[in-house]
Amino acid sequence: MDARHGEQRLIMRVLAQYRGLCRGSGMPRRAQINPALFGRDWAYCLLVDLDTHLEASRFAYIGDNLADPSWPAFERQTLGECGENTLLHAATAYLPRVLARRLPISRSGIGLHRETPILYRSILLPLSESGTVIDGLLGAVNFREIPVREEIHPLHPQAADVAQVSTAS
Repeated sequence: MDARHGEQRLIMRVLAQYRGLCRGSGMPRRAQINPALFGRDWAYCLLVDLDTHLEASRFAYIGDNLADPSWPAFERQTLGECGENTLLHAATAYLPRVLARRLPISRSGIGLHRETPILYRSILLPLSESGTVIDGLLGAVNFREIPVREEIHPLHPQAADVAQVSTAS
């Protein structure tokens, strides 16, 4: 990543690289995605090869900082295999909206990553070998842990256990 831009937000740095690859020609091709362009940010990126059945779409790459430890070694898992409240699920759940709008879309929210409550921000960017049909996605996700308190993070397993005990009393 070119430090001269001074952009501190991962999502905006990845978007700037993506736009540089577009050069007015619509969507970049998957072959144009070079990890070296993204530098250290590549560890927070993902690539998805799209299938006509979106749940069958496969991760072609998952950055080291995004890997789901509940999966065995990376074997091109499908989107359908993502646990519901995981970071990878949250980061790809709005894929249909990206396909419909044919534009990069960013989203933020809460989730779990490696069983830890997080706040995240993600972006999905369409890719097309033909220039017309979206056949892949580049994504980027950053996140930070948040303190576990039942009232602010309902997804954390311990918070759910506390809530169930409270309602049973």
